Amino acid sequence: MKKLAKQFYNNFNEKEFRFMLYAVWLISIAFFISQFPKLSVAFEFEKFFADDNKDKVFFEQHVEKFGYDNDYLLVAIENQSSVFESDFLIKIEQWKNDLDTLKGIESTQSVFDLKHLIKSPYGITAIPLIHTKDSEKLSSDSSRIMRHPLYNNFISSDAKSLIIQLNHKHFKSPKSELEFFNTLNSSLSQSGIIDYRLVGKLVAQQSFIKHIRSDFSVFLGLGILVTIILLLLIYRSFNIMLLPLLMSISSLVYLLGFMAILNIELSILSVLIPPIILFVSTSDAIHLVNAYRQNEEKDFLERLKSSIKKVFSPTLLTSVTTALGFFSLLILPTQPIRELGLFAALGVLIAFGVNFLFGPLLIRKNYKSQTIKLPYKLWAVKLIRKRKIVFGVYSVLIIISIIGFLQLKTDAYLLKDLPEDSQVRNDFEYLDKAFGGSKPWEMAILPANAPDDVLDYDLLKEALKIESYLKNSFGIEKLLSPLDIVKYANQIDKGGVNQFYKFPNKEDFKNQKPIRNQLISRGVADGVMDSSEQYARFAGFIPEWGSHETQKRNHALESFIDEEIDESILKAKITGTTYLIDKSNESLSVELLKGLLLAVLMIAIVLAIYFKSFKMLLISLLPNFIPLLFTAGIMGFMGVPLKLTTAIIFVVAFGIAVDDTIHFLGAYKKQKAKSPIWRIIKTFKFAGLAILITSVLIIGGFVLFTFSSFATTFYLGFFLSLAMLFALLTDLIFLPIMLLKTNV
Repeated sequence: MKKLAKQFYNNFNEKEFRFMLYAVWLISIAFFISQFPKLSVAFEFEKFFADDNKDKVFFEQHVEKFGYDNDYLLVAIENQSSVFESDFLIKIEQWKNDLDTLKGIESTQSVFDLKHLIKSPYGITAIPLIHTKDSEKLSSDSSRIMRHPLYNNFISSDAKSLIIQLNHKHFKSPKSELEFFNTLNSSLSQSGIIDYRLVGKLVAQQSFIKHIRSDFSVFLGLGILVTIILLLLIYRSFNIMLLPLLMSISSLVYLLGFMAILNIELSILSVLIPPIILFVSTSDAIHLVNAYRQNEEKDFLERLKSSIKKVFSPTLLTSVTTALGFFSLLILPTQPIRELGLFAALGVLIAFGVNFLFGPLLIRKNYKSQTIKLPYKLWAVKLIRKRKIVFGVYSVLIIISIIGFLQLKTDAYLLKDLPEDSQVRNDFEYLDKAFGGSKPWEMAILPANAPDDVLDYDLLKEALKIESYLKNSFGIEKLLSPLDIVKYANQIDKGGVNQFYKFPNKEDFKNQKPIRNQLISRGVADGVMDSSEQYARFAGFIPEWGSHETQKRNHALESFIDEEIDESILKAKITGTTYLIDKSNESLSVELLKGLLLAVLMIAIVLAIYFKSFKMLLISLLPNFIPLLFTAGIMGFMGVPLKLTTAIIFVVAFGIAVDDTIHFLGAYKKQKAKSPIWRIIKTFKFAGLAILITSVLIIGGFVLFTFSSFATTFYLGFFLSLAMLFALLTDLIFLPIMLLKTNV
């Protein structure tokens, strides 16, 4: 490799060779830019489920019975006086009936779809639950609906809003989702319905996609602009600024073009990739520029080769270690995280190749020598004199950070990532208050013995205990299950009076079997029981309690089942998308920390080979743990929960922060002075400015993200900026003292 590199840079004086490189560069850039239209932004909750998770396997089997519990939209429509007004109901019913022509709707549930069933001499007779065109009957209808445990699921407690549940097909592409979503919104606008709220997975996903797309374009553009401004302020030269800028943009174009060719969709995590590549590639270029400007050789080619030789190995090492940090994410069983790890790692390696392949083309013979003079000697002397104070301060900060770290807890409020004034967030919160919940919650129930069915009396008695716990202790207000079929049959058998909507005694249960069979044949049980009658579910909606609180309630429910339910009769298991999302968030946060440890291990092996010293290995790793600990401590004190989008910060921060440490140690290793103090001073002189410039650029770039109203983007920007600032201070303050202390 060294021979090839030597031959490659020997050819830089030849015009034909340089022209060929320019041609390759420009043509390849044009090709990859042409692929950009293939890039798309997507956000699917299901993609964050662990692929090899047993709960996911069970959920997929559950989906075969009942479909995806998240494939719904809740339309809450308000009327300031009361929903039980004829004109209002006629308009809503007309719109609901027109939905039959909307492609993608599979079924609807509302007061308009329900029938009041009564027993007659001719069997079960269905009468309308609500008489929309008969104002006189609406009064008795409203009384019946509001007092009935099943019917009132679709009316708010103050009777000022009703809800229509639209069950739609499971869309497999963002395009078909968007088409359906836009068509539905269009139908609502054309119907003249004004006061409505739309809630469901599609609404949340479209909102997230909108914020991801907006933040991606806005902050990437601002990142490039800030890079230009900072480089111009630092170098005060357009020509010098151009090299790191064009290298970073080129690296980004290659990576995004490659992702477009592979049809990779940008997720909530993928948007981290562009700023990472932008800043890492800029860092590589800055080290090359600074090495050239510090070199005092007269011959251009010799000056260029000598400069490249000084920074090639440290830059290659930082690229490999950073890439390994991201490659460690490939062990996680979740597609979006693996994609982040894979393409961030590839981007880092692409950036290295681009900088040393095309970067020298932009270096000019007339580059002035470095003019920025920093007080390296004074800084080093002060550090030596104050080293006890430095150790003392760091020791105190580490102890405080550990206290903060211990306060961290795993939690996630998905909708709290949206701005407080977001209509989508407000709509979800409204449904939580008015209807008891907006997030689907599911539990599968099945007989312990295969021949039995879920309408066995003893099994239902056990299920009744679970239902009582769910309503009285767990906190689910509106719930459906096979018990509702049994209660409804009892009500019909007793003359259709609301008060008999309850679980019957054993004798009545036996006599009511024909009624239950008729209900099943009418499709009343389709949403809670499969056709074999050997598999059923509890299905309801819960408020946004947060993943920590929801999991706490789930664990309490599981304990109740273990202690109170006869599992020789009934088996019950919590499932559904909400359960998997909350559980995945908890497990992935821990898995990300495992990924960080793997990254540390792989990077340690590479550093051990490079430095050939165990002391240097420890010295290189410790300064990069301290910033992570400081950041975690601040998160703990601020009450910011550990979740997928905050746990990823530590992997990203470690991967980037280790670069400056390696450049500092690489420069220190090459110093010939016998005195450790002079080696430190010369290291500051050679690498200090480049480390300072690259860190300022990275911090400045990530600070931009704090201006986002999207909480995910804000926290990523805020804590990555903090971590990079702590890393810079540690490399310039703590690391030199460690080197002096150990005298390596």
